[in-house]
Amino acid sequence: MPDEPETDSLTQYLLNTFRNVCRGRRLLSNMSGTFPIPLAAREISDWLEAHPTPLPRHWVDEVMFALDGIVMSEASDE
Repeated sequence: MPDEPETDSLTQYLLNTFRNVCRGRRLLSNMSGTFPIPLAAREISDWLEAHPTPLPRHWVDEVMFALDGIVMSEASDE
């Protein structure tokens, strides 16, 4: 397994924020199983209310939704 690339503090902050926002992800349960729902602004807001960000909110949203798109597309491929 290759070593993780070095990250700057801003990238590390955004990745950590994404990880924590995902902990509040809603799930859809039905007879077929339980499936993650794409993040909504509500999950991001809930996290940022408790942990204010030094960045403009639209930057945080843009990164969270981009990362979530990657995660959701990889999950649907499996």
